[in-house]
Amino acid sequence: MKNYNSKLKICTPVIGKTLNEFLKNLDKVQEISEMVELRVDYINNLTEKDLKIIREQTIKESIFTCRKRSEGGLYQGDERSRIKIIRQACGLGFDYVDIELSSIKYFDLPLDEKSKIILSFHNFKKTPTVTELQIIRNRMRFCRPDIMKLATMVKKEEDIKVLLRLLLEKEKDEKMIVLGIGEKGKITRILGPIMGNYLTYAATDYGQSTQGQIDVFDLKKIYKFLTFHF
Repeated sequence: MKNYNSKLKICTPVIGKTLNEFLKNLDKVQEISEMVELRVDYINNLTEKDLKIIREQTIKESIFTCRKRSEGGLYQGDERSRIKIIRQACGLGFDYVDIELSSIKYFDLPLDEKSKIILSFHNFKKTPTVTELQIIRNRMRFCRPDIMKLATMVKKEEDIKVLLRLLLEKEKDEKMIVLGIGEKGKITRILGPIMGNYLTYAATDYGQSTQGQIDVFDLKKIYKFLTFHF
């Protein structure tokens, strides 16, 4: 199939309320996953020293995420403090740093840093129309990130078709992550390779960062089946 990605990556989240809990979960997740999403917004009273410790203990390919509450995150500080944390992460050499489209005005892309940028958009209430998502995608393209990510709440079958169309429209060398949130959005994670997703997110016993994430072992079995048949 045109958009089939047989090398799709599965990224598993790492969470924890304290630095110690986070690091323990990080060690466990790295034993079973090829790629980790470091959801540092779950950590209470996060410091710059914490970031350096996390970077030192991260041995797998990583996505650094400090998500604000309006887009499904748990960061408790103000926006200025959060942006400062993200800037620090960019300089520490995490493989990818996730920045929301709504916060990109605080950054100049491309960044002259070690990290690549995932520019993201989340809607936990609904899936916007195709036209609305195309406008959002075009705004992302203008910023020239390394990867574009769009995740929306799926409530009906039509929402899945909207997300699928968005992926089918992606340009040949464009890297995109398009995912449905919620129970009805699971199918978008299962069909990830066929849809052309660059990567998808899966849950473990040590962390699930959003609704609809499938267990990493179950997802690997599904992808093994899809690889054989496609």
